[in-house]
Amino acid sequence: MEIAVSRHGDMGEIAVVRVSGVVDSETVESFGEALEKVMGEGCYNLVLDIEGLTYINTAGLSIIADVFKKCSQNRGSLKILRAADPIRELLDVVRFTKIIDIFEDEGEALASFK
Repeated sequence: MEIAVSRHGDMGEIAVVRVSGVVDSETVESFGEALEKVMGEGCYNLVLDIEGLTYINTAGLSIIADVFKKCSQNRGSLKILRAADPIRELLDVVRFTKIIDIFEDEGEALASFK
């Protein structure tokens, strides 16, 4: 699994977290720590770019749910960007698509925070 974080917005108030590879029992802790680090820096507007994600386990889904909750509690928001079809189907099954906005275009995802 690889994770890269970039900041956007006039004051870096939006973080785009790009995740690629596999989130499984070996990598889920690093996945959670990376997201916690961004929120620990006071950034609660997150775009989770999962275009390169090929697998995510239930622990990884639980982390996404926790991040969504934490962002909401801190007047922020979590958006998901470029979910591949198998991952999107999984997000639909666990009903994340009912509560988390999913975008195909990064510009649209970033603009949705304004």
